[in-house]
Amino acid sequence: MINILKLLIVFSLFTNCIPMQKVPKDAVMTDFFHFQKAKDYDASKWAAFLPGTGGLRIFKDTTHYYKVAEKLNAEGISVLLVDNVAAYKASKRDVDEEEPVQILWTLEEALKWAKQNGDIAPSSEGSIVGWSRAGLGLIPLANDEDELKKLNIKSIAMFYPANGYEIKLKPKVPVLVMTGGKDKIVKVDDILKHMVAENVTIQVYDDAYHGYDVESLKKGKYYRYIPFISKKHYLLKYDEEAAKESFEELIKFLKKN
Repeated sequence: MINILKLLIVFSLFTNCIPMQKVPKDAVMTDFFHFQKAKDYDASKWAAFLPGTGGLRIFKDTTHYYKVAEKLNAEGISVLLVDNVAAYKASKRDVDEEEPVQILWTLEEALKWAKQNGDIAPSSEGSIVGWSRAGLGLIPLANDEDELKKLNIKSIAMFYPANGYEIKLKPKVPVLVMTGGKDKIVKVDDILKHMVAENVTIQVYDDAYHGYDVESLKKGKYYRYIPFISKKHYLLKYDEEAAKESFEELIKFLKKN
């Protein structure tokens, strides 16, 4: 009974601590697509970002993904930022489909938009970088050779990817997975169980939590079994060393693949 209560507390705190973005009634899908050009812009060198549950906003932080994009921009890689949760809502798409399909449909629409605007060269190949919830769409995408070719995706990188459908990763392109050893939301044991495969590199930062790369989470988001009394248990927390190493790993991976 105690264990069940603990799980309910953790689940409640988790669902409350990552708010979904509010979408104005008059918004359109393309309001939530953003293209950030590299310093030495080349329309054939690009990556698309798919954020977690909160979209491009993490609590009050609206800059994290743009700052990561700047690191790639400095290396000559332009970034298409896809606020996929908000974009899907704004599309008013009236189809009964599960989250993986929603994520991939929105990604496809964002890529079409960027190509129509001339930001991305139509025949060029790029990479996808996803965080947390994005894994629900990116894991099946990595396994789907036809869809990868259709979207011109040559590699996929994921930070602590969610895999609620427990899909076995068998990727047709190189995949980089980065996660924290102390992550209570996306557990490293689950990643190792379902995502160890040929063509996959898994980097585990032993002392890092979920959201370890998000600087605004320095103080962390935590819960206590008994308020004000029992020990803090972190759900999300920034780790400077792990963040630095994983960004370096990400850039190295994208340049290579």
